[in-house]
Amino acid sequence: LINSSHNFFEVKMMLLLLSCVLLPLIDSTTLVSNSSQCTGSVHPGVGLGNLITRTEFDRNMTWQDCCVLCGMDAQCIAWTWKFEPEGIRNNSCEIRYQNSSTLHPGNDPMKKVSGFMPPRPTPPPPPPPPPVPPNSQKNFIFLVTDDQDLMLGSMRAMPNTVKLIGEIGTNLTSFRVNTPICCPSRSTMLTGRYEHNNRVSSLSGGGCMHMNSSRYDNPNFWEDSHVVRLHKLGYTTGFFGKVLNDMTSYGCDGKGLPPGLDRQLTMCVHTFFNCSWVNDTKLIFTGDAPQDYTTSVLGNASVNWIRSVLEMGDTHPPFYAWIGPHAPHLPATPAPWYADHPIGLLKAPRADPPYNYSGRDHHPLVAGQPILDEKDANGIDEEYAKRMRSLLSVDDLVLDLHNLLVEHNEWEQTFFIFSSDHGYSLGQFRLPTHKMQVYENCLRVPFFIKGPGIKVQNLSAVSGFVDLTPTLVELASGTPPEDTDGQSLAPLLVPNLRSLDKTWKTIHLTTYQSISMKECVWKDGSNACGRHPVDASTNTHTSIRIINETHNLLYAEFADVNNPKAWNFSLPSIQFFALFDLNSDPWQLHNIYNQTSKPVQNQLHMLLRTTEDCRGGDCP
Repeated sequence: LINSSHNFFEVKMMLLLLSCVLLPLIDSTTLVSNSSQCTGSVHPGVGLGNLITRTEFDRNMTWQDCCVLCGMDAQCIAWTWKFEPEGIRNNSCEIRYQNSSTLHPGNDPMKKVSGFMPPRPTPPPPPPPPPVPPNSQKNFIFLVTDDQDLMLGSMRAMPNTVKLIGEIGTNLTSFRVNTPICCPSRSTMLTGRYEHNNRVSSLSGGGCMHMNSSRYDNPNFWEDSHVVRLHKLGYTTGFFGKVLNDMTSYGCDGKGLPPGLDRQLTMCVHTFFNCSWVNDTKLIFTGDAPQDYTTSVLGNASVNWIRSVLEMGDTHPPFYAWIGPHAPHLPATPAPWYADHPIGLLKAPRADPPYNYSGRDHHPLVAGQPILDEKDANGIDEEYAKRMRSLLSVDDLVLDLHNLLVEHNEWEQTFFIFSSDHGYSLGQFRLPTHKMQVYENCLRVPFFIKGPGIKVQNLSAVSGFVDLTPTLVELASGTPPEDTDGQSLAPLLVPNLRSLDKTWKTIHLTTYQSISMKECVWKDGSNACGRHPVDASTNTHTSIRIINETHNLLYAEFADVNNPKAWNFSLPSIQFFALFDLNSDPWQLHNIYNQTSKPVQNQLHMLLRTTEDCRGGDCP
């Protein structure tokens, strides 16, 4: 069953299942045991103590399936499977997390199987990292734009970026974001953790678009960020522009620089003019004069800081700069000197099949969208023109950074990464603007990296921002951290650096907990949320992309964020399922979930469930 083509995650799934399947057949008095995985017994009238739980329901779920679900969840200490006769209810699997794990008599006459997971052994502390060889560390620039698409032609506005980074390094052609909205995506960039491991505990928990990213409320979020990890490796670090949507605890409250950051000119609000910033420890405001255009302000500050580091001479510390222009986010205001640039005469792309496509078998937000009329199309073209013109200033900044580094003979000693926090919609599936969707145009973004040793290649490895932190740490001559959910791309980027620890992953997780509380129901062709609502409470989704030698699938489940069970995508909260085969349907036009066999549906759900619950080394 298991051969060299299976990756670690697949092998782990098989072993867990085998450990359950190989348990002996049991009757009402026989104890089931397996010291490495599960113990359990079939009996009438038995339940478990009052634990904090989640419950999965499925007609075809077996007690072996329930055992596997518990085994794949690092927090699970016990499980109970309950059989229901045909026609009553679906079988259930209750996953227990804490408090008592003592079996005690119950009154339910239906047959159950209950099992315990033995306590997970505490792993030994990792060995101290080896000392970094002198002069082995290289500089980093991470330039991340805001709402920039890949599939709608935005790179036509950035010829310098394509030439200076994309064409002389690695272009990750299968790179997708792990959540299609700003703060959650940027939280994953910083921590290398999936949205579900950065999320607040409940819908009422606040946070930055549901992310527990406050340095005060969640110190580990910052301490585990790649910025602090690089600082501990000897890097001098700087923030410029947009980082997170809420930077209160990072200096915008006037309390100074967070530890691990040496310089910042960080946006406290996100605008193109009339912007509030924190300049190291001082709150400042820039106005509406041409020189106050925020891409120029943050660009000049980043160039000046990098120059000051380089002017320390050959013994300067390696630097890390996060540079976050607001472009091309709405309102996508271009610099005054580019307001009439001819690139704005380009029309938004219309040729691809999803444009103005009626996705009647897609999830409800998309299924009810009316056709885009001439007014809608004109509005899309106006936004596209502004987006393209606003990106011209970002491209200028890339050229300025290149010229500065060449001047100081540091261009070849600097890793330069360019990307965007998520993609965008401009008429795809009749959505005239914004992001937040599960489809390719919202998930795919440019990801270019050039630097010392980086191979010139188009690399199709399945990847996302969850992989950024371990990659940066390894390229900085550190040891890739084991407490992130992603994997270091460094062995794929730098030939002969080292061999991979395991087969590269074939699964990509994307999650979005909607920031809209409105259901936005379609009725008689109209919607109280507007003619073309771009988000809704029922647009809450979790999905896996499976890309391997034989399959190219997107499987997604949709829920209503107002349902407390939707916070962890418990099966009873799921309102809609979608499955797309991108080998035969690359534009995601046809939802084939209802034409798929029940066993395959169950397998996809279990794979998504275990991925959505993963943490650290348990993640695919």
